Amino acid sequence: MPSRSAALTTEFAAPPVVDPLLRHFTGDGLLNLLAARAEVMAALRDGALPEAALPTDALRPAAIPSVAAGALHDRVLAEIDHDGFLFAADPLDEPYFNRRAIRHLRHHNRLHVVLLEGRVCVRKRFRRARYGVRRWGGQPVPFTAWATRSFWTATGLYLFNEAAALLRIRDLPFVPKLRRIDLEDQAIYVDFLDGECLRHQAAQAGAPVHDLDLAQRRDDLAGLTGRELEKREVVLFDATGPGDYRREIAAMARALNDRGVAPLDIKLGNFIRGRRSGALYWIDFEVSRIASQPRWLQDFLLQRELLEYLFELTERGYAF
Repeated sequence: MPSRSAALTTEFAAPPVVDPLLRHFTGDGLLNLLAARAEVMAALRDGALPEAALPTDALRPAAIPSVAAGALHDRVLAEIDHDGFLFAADPLDEPYFNRRAIRHLRHHNRLHVVLLEGRVCVRKRFRRARYGVRRWGGQPVPFTAWATRSFWTATGLYLFNEAAALLRIRDLPFVPKLRRIDLEDQAIYVDFLDGECLRHQAAQAGAPVHDLDLAQRRDDLAGLTGRELEKREVVLFDATGPGDYRREIAAMARALNDRGVAPLDIKLGNFIRGRRSGALYWIDFEVSRIASQPRWLQDFLLQRELLEYLFELTERGYAF
């Protein structure tokens, strides 16, 4: 009898109509950059971002041991690795943040949990990918792909794109709030949400899910594409009995689209279940289309295809 992982290898085929996301995203790179930059600079013109209410599940500083002990100054609290695990900067905070012994270096960008003016935030620094980085399966990223991403990172495309998207959706209760844009450092700061991403919950079933664990496998999983692995994660997550999360995702997608934002980097790792409220949050809008950019309609439809492929929303009766 074939293993479950072997069955998944043949069960899931990448949707043929979906082109690589970054080719869609950077196809009109200069126009995309100008449109997103115009929206961000308009918001910064008065020197401050529009105020937004603190999400219910935003982490309170007093919950962090080193802060409770009196270290109240702005500083880095923890680093977020490639698989989304936290590693504390202060040994006092290790029991609170650390959930894995081995740190998996991020391929690109740098993510830190920081204390900023009394708030706990995620600081995302937009950085080019490490040269020589490898995809799942051990295949090196082609030089042209690495160079293209590095170029658009240097221009600020990803920075302005995510900032513009977050500004458009700042009133929605299920997204982290944008608190600061640092153009000199190419960084944004958003509220840190206290919860667990759905990808981590999928891993609780016992099968390897995170990239560091998958890299140690030399079985049939090595032949799956990134998109097929993400579909596999959804199947594993469903096996944990997570409840009616598809209804929440469909409702969030409608609200995002109504504000002219179409996320394209759709995966379990970009959804967080709040620890306090139990609400579902959608994070990471770096690779998304906003309505002022070219190809809004095409990528709005692409977003729908991605949601349908991963979550089968229409087939299960959810309008989005």
